[in-house]
Amino acid sequence: MAFRVNLHEMKPDTCERSFRYLAQGKKGETLRDTYWLIDPETSPSRVLKMGYTIVYPEGKTTGHSHSEEEVYFVLSGRGEMEIGDEKFSISEGDAFYVEPGKYHVTYNTGVLPLVILWVTGKVGNC
Repeated sequence: MAFRVNLHEMKPDTCERSFRYLAQGKKGETLRDTYWLIDPETSPSRVLKMGYTIVYPEGKTTGHSHSEEEVYFVLSGRGEMEIGDEKFSISEGDAFYVEPGKYHVTYNTGVLPLVILWVTGKVGNC
């Protein structure tokens, strides 16, 4: 008989040295790191911003809306995306679009960090 395990189905590490232990009581709160890779204020780009966001297990991004359109690409992990009134599962390899003005927030529902690459761009003339 074959033996099979899947990391995404494992119980989370909760020992006192784990991130999850240190973040106890923060489920559903903003637990993320964002790195601004390209930004009109710090690069030659005139309209595009690109970032790399890590959402930690049981955490979420800060929900927000903005006047730019945005695309996401999930590099690793699992979660849920809320865009306006719609909520859907996301995982590695997914790409999706957020139209300007739509409130959106990302939740990590997995046991590993959820890593996302995103790009925003101004709508209209630059």
